[in-house]
Amino acid sequence: MRIDEMTLDQLLELNDVICQRIDELKEQETLQALSQLRVGLKVSFSTREGRAFGIVTKINRKSVIVLAEDGTTQYKVSPQLLTPLHEVK
Repeated sequence: MRIDEMTLDQLLELNDVICQRIDELKEQETLQALSQLRVGLKVSFSTREGRAFGIVTKINRKSVIVLAEDGTTQYKVSPQLLTPLHEVK
């Protein structure tokens, strides 16, 4: 069936299915990103001012709290935006 031949009800149903699938994929992406993180891990991420570095202090279902290097600023960041930093020994 072609999309331009679909009724309004059919299009609305298709939209619901597409939105559900998008939500599922985003959830999978979030869970994958969260599995790479732990409290105390050093991470980096982009801000409007440039690259920021900090330490993960709390992990929520959909966001991560990062304490910036300066020790005073906290960021609430989507886990997909964080890059774990591995220390060189």
